[in-house]
Amino acid sequence: MVYEEIIKWHEIVTRPPTQEELKEFKEIYAEDPEYVFDCTMPDDGQDILVASYWGIDIDRCVIDDYGYGLEEHGDWDGIDAWAEMPKYKVGEQSEVY
Repeated sequence: MVYEEIIKWHEIVTRPPTQEELKEFKEIYAEDPEYVFDCTMPDDGQDILVASYWGIDIDRCVIDDYGYGLEEHGDWDGIDAWAEMPKYKVGEQSEVY
């Protein structure tokens, strides 16, 4: 039996920070960000799929004092998109071809 689940990818979109955002970041982090995310981002601790030029991998989103990061890859540089992990019911197995 084959199970199919549609994976919805969220493209990583960034933009330059506004003057107000620069001021806020400077107060919190004491440095200026190169960019801010302008897209849907995963929740803290959420296991996700990440896509980049090297392929697709599994990672976990972490939000800490420095903002968004990835547990395995560190930062989001080079990540093109992310998706929620596929959900399978307990006891179900998918066939790999």
